[in-house]
Amino acid sequence: MRISGSIEGLRNSVIEALEGVYDLEVPQNRLWTEELVNTLAALSGAINREIAIYLDRKGHITDVCIGDFKTVELNEVQGRRSKTRLSGVRCIHTHPNGNGMLSAVDINSLKLLRLDMIAAVGVIGEDPSDIYVAVPSPVSVEDVEIFGPYNAAKKEFDALIEYIEEADEFLRDQFESLEEVTERAILVGIKTQETKDIQGVSEADISMIELKELAQTAGALVVSKVIQKRDVRDAAYFIGKGKAEELKLMAQSLDADLVILDEEISPSQQRNLEELLGVKVIDRTGLILDIFAQRARSREGKIQVELAQLEYNLPRLRGLGLVMSRLGGGIGTRGPGETKLETDKRHIKRKITYLREQLKEIKKQRSILRLERRKNRIPVVSLVGYTNAGKSLLLNTLCGASVYAENKLFATLDTATRQLNMEDNSTILVTDTVGFIRKLPHHLLDAFKSTLEEAVYSDALVIVADSSDPYVEDHIRIVDSILTELGAAQKPAVIAYNKIDKQIEGERPRLSTDRTVIEISAKMGQGLEELKTCLKDLLFEARIRVTLKIPFSEGWVLPWLYENGRVNSVEYDENASIVEAELDREAAGRMKEFIVE
Repeated sequence: MRISGSIEGLRNSVIEALEGVYDLEVPQNRLWTEELVNTLAALSGAINREIAIYLDRKGHITDVCIGDFKTVELNEVQGRRSKTRLSGVRCIHTHPNGNGMLSAVDINSLKLLRLDMIAAVGVIGEDPSDIYVAVPSPVSVEDVEIFGPYNAAKKEFDALIEYIEEADEFLRDQFESLEEVTERAILVGIKTQETKDIQGVSEADISMIELKELAQTAGALVVSKVIQKRDVRDAAYFIGKGKAEELKLMAQSLDADLVILDEEISPSQQRNLEELLGVKVIDRTGLILDIFAQRARSREGKIQVELAQLEYNLPRLRGLGLVMSRLGGGIGTRGPGETKLETDKRHIKRKITYLREQLKEIKKQRSILRLERRKNRIPVVSLVGYTNAGKSLLLNTLCGASVYAENKLFATLDTATRQLNMEDNSTILVTDTVGFIRKLPHHLLDAFKSTLEEAVYSDALVIVADSSDPYVEDHIRIVDSILTELGAAQKPAVIAYNKIDKQIEGERPRLSTDRTVIEISAKMGQGLEELKTCLKDLLFEARIRVTLKIPFSEGWVLPWLYENGRVNSVEYDENASIVEAELDREAAGRMKEFIVE
């Protein structure tokens, strides 16, 4: 018979006696017998360690586990594995300190493991003292009922068994499916010597505020937040083994079933933490990917999300553990799903190659559309900015569109382009883009390149900023850094200082920037006419009329001009094409050798 837990230092005779516990049985109409309790007390007192046993509803002992003087590891139980039903397993364990009162850890183990009951037997010397029992409440999924004290000789258990049966029925009625069970999450950040301050506040604290919003957006209930201060990140456990041990007890006491790290962690760190904590562990990247999987609606969006998820999970196939468990469900498991990620790596790599080819085709289609716009001389403005800054609402208000807009992070994933008719009957195309965020995963930047290129190839940018956010300047800095990475930092841009309706006049913080700033409220329609005027000026000033003489040997230039500027006319002489075009200053600089003075 298997004895789990801390068996180091135990004599063979003790181990044999512990194995003999498996031979004891409990009648179905009882929760324990006097013989069983006396045996556990004698063994626990003799070795001065906690002993835990698990029984099924037929009274068979399924596991015997040994701890130390204070605690015993309560293993994952092998019962009915569902969060919508009790496990069908009962636990009896000893307290060799003589106190049979149930601890907070005991109570939360009952809830976490979905046990039918947990009983604690106080042990004085080698004899049992008081016994206390906790069973799930038959009226609330969050509560338990505690009974006792009892003695080892108790024979009537009808009332307790009835409570268990009612609790099981109640739990089944509360949830129709696993998807409806809200995951209880603990958020974990880290502050190192490299962590900088923003406006006198640690970036780790600001990032944790965002992480909470992300977790809530994904559907989690945040029950606690932890920030660990370390000189450097721990290679094995990210936050250090000692802090991870504390986190394990916290997860048990708060009935948490999910831990979310505010940084991207390695596959080995994820595996080590899950093994130690006994709960599902995901990082910030996995959380954002999960939200994207929920939000993607278009074919392109779904392809981009699936590609990002596969590339992220490929090195994690061996260590996904509880994240991809069929029993886990919930956050971190949406998108490609378990069946795809359980296949071999060669299949995953083939799938990645296929998705990249699909995105290439979509990119070609976008290029054709952009070329048509250039030929039709229609300028394009892209709305960029931090997530939930109000880009989609601004698009709707400006263009009379009905693009999905909600006060949530990453409400928009799919690019939407709408026509804006100006007072002089000219037309501008306005494109909504996916929002940016702190620590935006590179997997997403790479996968969403085809979408984000809309900003790269646009004529001008509107950087939408949430004026009501105290860290709005830092948000703009992050947007600028991502635009630089995309190669769009030099585009003509104006800042739309949105949500001024949330601010009291005179209390709005002023931005320290050289760019033009237009104060607007997309919700109330304030400042939009000024924004339109600014866009018109920006687009006019951004373009230079030039004449180019392009030798026939430079056949690449004319298609490039169609792609990156506006070609007004093309004529030919004996050796070259004479082109009248409008280019932005960057493009004009690249064509300098062909420009006729």
